Amino acid sequence: MHQASSIGGGSYCLLNVVKAVDKTLWEPVVALKGDGLLADELRKLGVEVVIFRQMAAIPYNRGLLQRGSLKAYMDVKKSIPALKELLKSKHVDVLYLNNMMLCRYLQPAKECGCKTVVHVREHWPLNEHKRQLERARKCVYQYADKMVAINHYSASMFPGKEATIVYDWIDMEGRYKPMPMSDIFGEDMTGKKVLLYMGGMQRIKGAFEVVKAFSDTVKDTNYRLLVMGFTKELSGKGMVGKIKMLMYRLGIPTYEYKVKMLIRKDSRIACMNGVYEIKDIVEQVHGMLSYFTIPHANLAMAESIILGTPVIAARTEESDEYTKNGKLASLFKMNDMKDFERAICDFMADDIHLRCALTIEEREKVADMFSKERNIAVLNKTLSELNA
Repeated sequence: MHQASSIGGGSYCLLNVVKAVDKTLWEPVVALKGDGLLADELRKLGVEVVIFRQMAAIPYNRGLLQRGSLKAYMDVKKSIPALKELLKSKHVDVLYLNNMMLCRYLQPAKECGCKTVVHVREHWPLNEHKRQLERARKCVYQYADKMVAINHYSASMFPGKEATIVYDWIDMEGRYKPMPMSDIFGEDMTGKKVLLYMGGMQRIKGAFEVVKAFSDTVKDTNYRLLVMGFTKELSGKGMVGKIKMLMYRLGIPTYEYKVKMLIRKDSRIACMNGVYEIKDIVEQVHGMLSYFTIPHANLAMAESIILGTPVIAARTEESDEYTKNGKLASLFKMNDMKDFERAICDFMADDIHLRCALTIEEREKVADMFSKERNIAVLNKTLSELNA
């Protein structure tokens, strides 16, 4: 089960899991909340997709009384009869939840006689929303037969449960497509240095902070910023577009307009939609910028390190784990704009020490951590134990 059908981090990883499961033991059927690109990709693989529109996820990083939180709990409760009917009609043996936000479905699955797996992908700070965390823990402890976690921090959120660490593996085979920077920027890029941001428009990925830091801090005219995940076009046609523009002019812009208007003022910035074939782009750029505003697994950072591209990113438990305690990246204090700008300036002034740290040996260590073959073997061993 997965609550979205858009193509993003969690969706890519679900796609990988479905491809990887031992088909001599399992026949995957994927339940999604709605149709979309993920559903299309699954169908291309010959996987049955069930649209379960009643599906509801519990937001892990919002307070219980914040807008939408209570409704989410109510929506989950209302959806349980339909879930039980779905599990029975499809003769489901194992319910595999693709993230912790769906953990409320563990109990009804057990009541239907299913084995259960929860794949913990989130970073829930242990000092936030403690009562909700305890409820999630109780649910996982009592009703999950297996818990898979994407890193050691995610596993540590549930100290009373044995966890299998399965990193979201990185496989660059099939992810190469020639994309010359001169074509992307529409100019001769000889002698130019490109910094890359791959976070899209999600507020938690820090698009505004990255664009603002580049425009304010990087004055060298030979530098460029490539923003992946959206274009410069303003969304909203007709009346909706006019209202958004009016809000911007009145000083109350939407997040999208804040970001895109800032980009439009700097001719050194190019935008492009997100693509799966990123290998050529990552290998061409001078460095990768990341400004996560909440702790989060940063696969783009790991991908860049494996390909030998220096990274500037926020320090979190995950980034420490992925960079060998900061040895393989420039880590700044999370949500500290001045420290982010300082890291960019330091990198521009002297990037040699960071590039020297990205030796073939160190890159291979990170590549092994995210190895497709090793992590698939670990995943399938864990799943095979459900048949014991």
